[in-house]
Amino acid sequence: MHACMKFAKNKTDVVILQESWMKDENITILHSSFICIKSNVQNTHVKVLIFVVKNAKKFTCRSRSNIVNSENMQAILIANNKIQREILLFNIYNEKSQNADDE
Repeated sequence: MHACMKFAKNKTDVVILQESWMKDENITILHSSFICIKSNVQNTHVKVLIFVVKNAKKFTCRSRSNIVNSENMQAILIANNKIQREILLFNIYNEKSQNADDE
């Protein structure tokens, strides 16, 4: 995760991660350039995270936990004054076995 965030710095505004490193109580790494948005689900390990650049000048971003509040899925709303419609971005974790014998 550290390498991913270091690479993303100064290159992107939004980073979407799945199966990221999480400590007890859903605490993850912090990065000086990004704000971590995660689900509000209690007592479970979330599998999706979205990091948004701090002090974004081109857009605003907010969590939409009223649409979905799950450890496997999250939504954020992205808007700016140049686009007429807002963008609803979903991060969906779909756990699928890598074993060819599993259905």
